Amino acid sequence: MKENYLITIEGNIDIDGDIDKVTLTTVGSYYKKNDKYYICYKETESTGYEGCTTTLKAWENGVSMTRFGKQANSNLIIEKGSINICNYQTVAGPMVLDINGIDIENNLTDIGGDLSFAYSLNAGGMLISENKVNVKVKEI
Repeated sequence: MKENYLITIEGNIDIDGDIDKVTLTTVGSYYKKNDKYYICYKETESTGYEGCTTTLKAWENGVSMTRFGKQANSNLIIEKGSINICNYQTVAGPMVLDINGIDIENNLTDIGGDLSFAYSLNAGGMLISENKVNVKVKEI
């Protein structure tokens, strides 16, 4: 796959009112398959997941985020209005999380576009964080 797309990801992580903002700009691949859009990029040392590849798969009312590599393996499924249970592998060990899909706005087209989604992470019935992610994809 050609890595001929500029991918900008902006994330807000709210933990008990303490908001952490993260921005990542990288190159990667982008394509459409079976009415779903795929955004793929390699993680770097700055994200803490060097050696991993992340794939965002987006459809009308959902997004999945799969991270695979030597640092961590995980698959989060975010669907608007649904709660999904996901296994999330971190460097510290595995976690079982409830992913509560709050909102998804998919404006992706065959040539790029924007994807926004919001979700909360819960473990053991306790809120861990509320998250908002904005992704922009543009051909280079």
